[in-house]
Amino acid sequence: MILNSDPFPRYLLLLSSCFSIAGGCTEERTTLSAVPRFEAPETFQADGWNWRREEGFSRSDTAVLSRFFEIQPGMQGSPAVTGVPVIYHGIQNRKRYYWIQGTVDGATWSCVEYSQGRYQFLEGTGNPYRTGTQ
Repeated sequence: MILNSDPFPRYLLLLSSCFSIAGGCTEERTTLSAVPRFEAPETFQADGWNWRREEGFSRSDTAVLSRFFEIQPGMQGSPAVTGVPVIYHGIQNRKRYYWIQGTVDGATWSCVEYSQGRYQFLEGTGNPYRTGTQ
């Protein structure tokens, strides 16, 4: 009976297991990075209006969104409106607040539009900034 006292085969097995695990992680990262990301353009057109991106969040934005969440308490804490939105303004005091979430199936977006004292909630999939959509 010959006993193999050389530990090399065990290390080889351990090393191949590490490569398998690392390969799985690399593959997962590739899948996650494939989720589309949309750059918020400086301007775009939707519903016959021109929209211009604003930098930062103002007091009036806080007031507009606070009022929206008072009127729609069910939206408070919703994943559809989590985080800081991208803000756009149009003419006649129109504002749009966009939240975009990446999913395995693509991107979903939500938008609160404020116009002349009224609110409208919009949502969809894909790129929300495509010209002439929504």
